[in-house]
Amino acid sequence: MDFNGQTDRNVDIVFCIDGTGSMSGVIDTIKSHARRFQQDLTEALIDAKSNITSLRVRLITFRDYGVDSDPMEQTRFFELPADQAEFESALAKIDAHGGGDAPENGFEALYYAMKSEFVTGPKDRQIIVLFTDADALDLGARRDSPSYPSDMVDREGLDTMWVCKDSQDGYLRERLKRLVVFAPVGTKYANLVWNRYQYTPVESGEGLKEIDFAEIIKSIVKSATAV
Repeated sequence: MDFNGQTDRNVDIVFCIDGTGSMSGVIDTIKSHARRFQQDLTEALIDAKSNITSLRVRLITFRDYGVDSDPMEQTRFFELPADQAEFESALAKIDAHGGGDAPENGFEALYYAMKSEFVTGPKDRQIIVLFTDADALDLGARRDSPSYPSDMVDREGLDTMWVCKDSQDGYLRERLKRLVVFAPVGTKYANLVWNRYQYTPVESGEGLKEIDFAEIIKSIVKSATAV
């Protein structure tokens, strides 16, 4: 319900994190703020007239199917603060390595994020946040790799998922979804024309060192409270 002008929401966030060697900067930033993440986000949303009834966070770490033995690592949703210890443990296991030469399999990470078992209440929020300092490979570019998923969609299929044409078959909902991307200028992410999409340009190959945690929180809150 709304109380004192605030909107109660269940909020699900999926962090898609480029786990390749150059990304240690932002990975370390997220790790160092993990303990305060739920509190900082809750306070920021309250200031923006939203109140979190429940907060769940899921992690997807992506690299390159053509180079790495661990190109896509996924966790379940962690409910915060109840699962705080497990959330911090999962973050601690993310080690920036591999990737070879850019680009990486970021679009495949978005595919898995869109398939998350999100909350679907009328005022809830389904937020995907992607961090990368490299471009994305075309979907299917690594299809010859043994570990590449056989059921992966093509680009048209990913576009269809985002516009929720088949929402009755999944959890992603048109009015609830939000996408926040930190990625370099000139990449495929910068050219996305999806709705409910917020893009922040970063330096290429620098691990998002110029992005501080306050900016990440601000971007999430802006996306979560947008109509």
